[in-house]
Amino acid sequence: MQIGDEQIYRARDYDRSQRVRIVAVDRRKKTARYEVEFLDGEDAGKQENVSANRLRGPWAEVAGYDEMMANWERLAAFELTGPEQTAASTVFEALIPASVAEWEWSPVRWVTTIFDPVALEPLIGLPANELIDQVDSFTTADGEVLSAEGTLKLAEFACRVNPHPVLQWVIEDERRYRDKTKRGAPIVHDGHETTTDPEWEYQWYLEHGRPVHELLRGWCGHRAVTMNERLAAAEAEVQRLDVLITRLIDQMKDNGHSIFAEVMERVHEEERITPANYRPVVDRPLKPSEIPVRYERAPRRWGYNRW
Repeated sequence: MQIGDEQIYRARDYDRSQRVRIVAVDRRKKTARYEVEFLDGEDAGKQENVSANRLRGPWAEVAGYDEMMANWERLAAFELTGPEQTAASTVFEALIPASVAEWEWSPVRWVTTIFDPVALEPLIGLPANELIDQVDSFTTADGEVLSAEGTLKLAEFACRVNPHPVLQWVIEDERRYRDKTKRGAPIVHDGHETTTDPEWEYQWYLEHGRPVHELLRGWCGHRAVTMNERLAAAEAEVQRLDVLITRLIDQMKDNGHSIFAEVMERVHEEERITPANYRPVVDRPLKPSEIPVRYERAPRRWGYNRW
């Protein structure tokens, strides 16, 4: 920016745009400051020393700038709660690649820019246009920008399509909270290592942790939650029985039943049911030439005489 340039002036993001002219530039500090003169309205002729972030661009582009800022102001009207913010960021990290869509930090927090609508569709289970039509949005050079409400809907649709990673995160996070509410969490206070109060940890969980878990489970749906819990319970039960059988086999070996214990150990390992062998294998019928020939010797009939 040079002396004589006419600029868009806004003291705050959503204030009215004003036309100013740069009359002097102060470059004595690390960040330059500008002496501007207001050209229109009640402030015409007034001069003010301002920083560069209040000058938003050439005055010739004011119409496009005002339209863009009006769009951002409209999207800023919808705000997310703390649990909604945590849940949305968790889903984006687990399910949405940054090259496809990403929630924004500035100028409005928790809006989402869709960079690749085609790649997004299989991730949310519906055409991107259907999602865009349900919420406030506008188009920029980078892509379609959704309001914070659109961010929540996108996260919910992604959970319905692929709930397993999200539910696994919920279970692991609950385990971390469970450990903290039993023993506290290690912290450093005034240079000394100590632990937090389990009661305080439990209160924090009630206020911040559990609402996030309930919201994510609601997005994934009852059926997905139930199936995930049944699968996790089945795997845990298999692990418990495996440990129990190992202990029994070791006990038999110690009590002099080593041969039987070795047989049971081998059978337990060889006949283990895994995802790789659970499905029945359907083979094609063998051709006659492929059927192995088995010879059997007929028993001799003693005492029989055909003459």
